[in-house]
Amino acid sequence: MARTVYWVSPILGSWDVLKEQEVLSHHGRKRDAVAAGARLARTDRPSVLKIRRRDGTIESRRLYGNDPLPRSG
Repeated sequence: MARTVYWVSPILGSWDVLKEQEVLSHHGRKRDAVAAGARLARTDRPSVLKIRRRDGTIESRRLYGNDPLPRSG
Protein backbone atom coordinates (compact mmCIF):
# COMPACT_ATOMS: atom_id res chain seq x y z
CA MET A 1 0.00 0.00 0.00
CA ALA A 2 1.49 3.34 -1.06
CA ARG A 3 1.46 6.46 1.04
CA THR A 4 -1.07 9.15 0.19
CA VAL A 5 0.75 12.44 -0.45
CA TYR A 6 -0.71 15.73 0.78
CA TRP A 7 0.87 19.09 -0.05
CA VAL A 8 0.79 22.52 1.55
CA SER A 9 1.61 24.91 -1.31
CA PRO A 10 1.65 28.68 -1.78
CA ILE A 11 -0.93 29.83 -4.32
CA LEU A 12 -1.31 33.51 -5.24
CA GLY A 13 -0.43 34.92 -1.82
CA SER A 14 -2.29 32.29 0.21
CA TRP A 15 -1.87 28.59 1.04
CA ASP A 16 -3.67 25.53 -0.28
CA VAL A 17 -3.82 21.93 0.90
CA LEU A 18 -3.71 19.56 -2.08
CA LYS A 19 -4.02 15.84 -2.74
CA GLU A 20 -3.14 14.62 -6.25
CA GLN A 21 -3.57 18.08 -7.84
CA GLU A 22 -6.98 18.54 -6.17
CA VAL A 23 -7.36 21.53 -3.85
CA LEU A 24 -8.88 20.30 -0.58
CA SER A 25 -8.80 23.59 1.34
CA HIS A 26 -7.65 27.20 1.01
CA HIS A 27 -6.07 29.25 3.84
CA GLY A 28 -4.81 32.77 4.42
CA ARG A 29 -2.02 31.67 6.74
CA LYS A 30 0.54 28.92 6.28
CA ARG A 31 0.14 27.64 9.84
CA ASP A 32 -3.59 27.10 9.26
CA ALA A 33 -2.88 25.18 6.05
CA VAL A 34 -0.27 23.01 7.79
CA ALA A 35 -2.71 22.23 10.62
CA ALA A 36 -5.46 21.29 8.14
CA GLY A 37 -3.06 19.16 6.08
CA ALA A 38 -1.80 17.39 9.19
CA ARG A 39 -5.37 16.55 10.27
CA LEU A 40 -6.11 15.06 6.84
CA ALA A 41 -2.86 13.09 6.71
CA ARG A 42 -3.34 11.75 10.27
CA THR A 43 -6.75 10.33 9.38
CA ASP A 44 -5.58 8.82 6.07
CA ARG A 45 -2.62 6.66 7.13
CA PRO A 46 -0.17 5.76 5.73
CA SER A 47 0.43 9.24 4.37
CA VAL A 48 2.94 12.05 4.09
CA LEU A 49 2.45 15.81 4.34
CA LYS A 50 4.94 17.79 2.26
CA ILE A 51 5.22 21.49 3.06
CA ARG A 52 6.56 23.95 0.50
CA ARG A 53 8.16 27.34 0.99
CA ARG A 54 7.00 30.39 -0.99
CA ASP A 55 9.84 29.76 -3.50
CA GLY A 56 8.47 26.26 -4.20
CA THR A 57 11.22 24.27 -2.49
CA ILE A 58 10.25 21.62 0.06
CA GLU A 59 10.61 22.91 3.62
CA SER A 60 9.73 19.70 5.44
CA ARG A 61 7.76 16.49 5.32
CA ARG A 62 5.80 14.68 7.99
CA LEU A 63 5.11 10.94 7.88
CA TYR A 64 1.95 9.43 9.36
CA GLY A 65 1.45 5.71 9.90
CA ASN A 66 3.80 2.78 9.54
CA ASP A 67 6.12 2.43 6.60
CA PRO A 68 4.24 0.28 4.04
CA LEU A 69 7.42 -1.39 2.83
CA PRO A 70 9.54 -3.26 5.39
CA ARG A 71 13.25 -2.54 5.30
CA SER A 72 15.50 -5.35 4.24
CA GLY A 73 18.29 -6.02 6.44
